[in-house]
Amino acid sequence: MAADTSPPLRRPEVVLLAVTGMSPAILTETVWALARENPPVIPARIVVITTLPGKDRIEEELFKPSPDYGHRTVWQALRDAVFALAGDALDISRPPFDELLILDEIRLIASRDAKLGRAFPVEDIRTPADNEIAADFILDEVRKITANADTALVASLAGGRKTMGALLYAALSLLGRPQDRLTHVLVSEPFEDPGLKPRFYFPAQPETLHQHRTGGVHKSDAARIWLADVPFVRLRELFPKQLGRYPGSFSSLVQTYAERIQQISGPPEITLNDTELSIIVEGIRVELGVREYALLAFLSERCRDNLPAYGQQKDCLTDFSAWLTTWGKRFGPVSRQREVAENWRQPGDDDLRKQLSSIRAKFKQAGLGHWEPFLLPHRGAFGIRVRIVR
Repeated sequence: MAADTSPPLRRPEVVLLAVTGMSPAILTETVWALARENPPVIPARIVVITTLPGKDRIEEELFKPSPDYGHRTVWQALRDAVFALAGDALDISRPPFDELLILDEIRLIASRDAKLGRAFPVEDIRTPADNEIAADFILDEVRKITANADTALVASLAGGRKTMGALLYAALSLLGRPQDRLTHVLVSEPFEDPGLKPRFYFPAQPETLHQHRTGGVHKSDAARIWLADVPFVRLRELFPKQLGRYPGSFSSLVQTYAERIQQISGPPEITLNDTELSIIVEGIRVELGVREYALLAFLSERCRDNLPAYGQQKDCLTDFSAWLTTWGKRFGPVSRQREVAENWRQPGDDDLRKQLSSIRAKFKQAGLGHWEPFLLPHRGAFGIRVRIVR
């Protein structure tokens, strides 16, 4: 056999997205916890969503050189420690270390001032209007990351106000993909206490002794950090074709999903047009071939008459053949309907399977794939569940 010389598949770029408030340690603790996983997860980029005071706190605590860190910043020390921790476990397909753990420009949640024609960073997330602004802002950042198929998102909801974490959870539920994660970082006591002096950021930080307000002294390397994955339902997977595009605002996307979920929670409304040989499903018209239409009309009438589904497809053949004879007499002698009814005397199992396959393809092309469990028979129940409107 010839050797496989194709280049190795490029791994998705890991992007860490975090909402933060006045506790920048959430970032360093999450990065450290990811690096401790097996295999280590080292984000290439870190995207932070916060308010103006939150940005100032990050700049002060993580990016201001300190004598305690050899006149480097906390972030520089964290990167060195993480690369030393995970270096041996990373394979050669990874990018160089200097391309990893790059903190993007901090995203400031901003409100628009219609009078001045400008946007200004918000100081806090308190009012309903603030929450609406934050929801759209967080959703937009999640959208940008998840629109790139070559990324894997790790979203951290540990920081910021509780509403920010809740909004991030909702955004991941709306747009999250199979490769995306939602996490919450947990730190052992007393290292989660912001009153610890000096502040705790990660176990390998240079400051090894921390004074607690109760008088206790604790070493940095005694801290334990856990990263919990928070389960979420990936609604994005439900309607990729039906939605076409995802609405821009948080509230619009929630409303769109709600409408779709309400639609698929019960049988759809259909209208059959015997003359045009078409079916209208929840306002969407699909043209069918005469045999396709006849089969759907037969199943629809059985549903209308509350007749039970057949156990197997072949069980319907005798009834369908008799129905065709009656159905054909509804039309004129030179109609396509009458012609098919008279010539399709003994429909076979394979023929019905062929018609259903063609109908299924037309429904999917029309964006009706999510209605398939109601519109088409399935194994063990050869029948359909619809609401017929005349």
